[in-house]
Amino acid sequence: MTRERQILFKRIGIVANPIKTESGKGVRKIIEKLKKYDVEIYTDEETCRLTGKGCRENVKVVDRLTLPDKVDVILVLGGDGTFLTVAKLVDKKPVPLLGINFGRLGFLTEISIDEIDTSLDKLMNGKFKQENRPVIRVKVIRKNGHISIYRCVNEVVIKRDTLARIIEVEVKADGSYVTTFRGDGLIVATPTGSTAYSLSAGGPITIPTLNVMLLTPICPHTLTLRPLIIPGEVCLTARLKTESETVMVIFDGQEGIELREGDIIEITRSPYDLLILRDPEKSYYQTLREKLKWG
Repeated sequence: MTRERQILFKRIGIVANPIKTESGKGVRKIIEKLKKYDVEIYTDEETCRLTGKGCRENVKVVDRLTLPDKVDVILVLGGDGTFLTVAKLVDKKPVPLLGINFGRLGFLTEISIDEIDTSLDKLMNGKFKQENRPVIRVKVIRKNGHISIYRCVNEVVIKRDTLARIIEVEVKADGSYVTTFRGDGLIVATPTGSTAYSLSAGGPITIPTLNVMLLTPICPHTLTLRPLIIPGEVCLTARLKTESETVMVIFDGQEGIELREGDIIEITRSPYDLLILRDPEKSYYQTLREKLKWG
């Protein structure tokens, strides 16, 4: 008598980038593969349309905002931008994400199109490991007392407008003065975000599960002002000191607001980590070698 395979995920969500030409083919391939297992498949309307007619025969279509409430895991097809969008949906929900790369570099979406079949078999046989990735909570406190809160997987960026002059951002850590960053701006990144904008600005690469935050200046006026790694438990506060300049605060490169002199940005580790599924046969060092062409 054969032993039944243990399936850890009974309800599978699928979200794809609707503008990627490969997405429809990839979603259809995943649906056909998952039909061999005793699972329920969920997706959103946009992803369903990619597959053409017959999608609803095998898949339950729900509003994308409610998808994390319905499933045990979400497969994300696209690039890192698509992954970041879905990561904001899960927020407080303990739903892990598995990224399938239809983009270019893809540090968050590590699985290639060619690996879909073998990766799904590993997933359904419980062979993927779950990583807890720290993310940051950003609270923007206006001078008038209004408060807005944002969740960032990669980074929050304070930067000058294209035509603005050098800006000054005063930073404190747990109330202790660190320095005033003078230059084009400042990036506060998570370990996951160390390979995103921060890397382009000369910041270090950190293992994505470390409990740290990165402070990376953008084109600093003082050349000795270098990137700084601080403990993840620290509460950072940043205050714009520059007057009469257009300064933006941007969250994960996807949304932003104009910052005004006197506004305070409070940055802490979110109590809700991002859960990512990874193939245990692939080390993070292998990912770095492949993505950054280290040879």
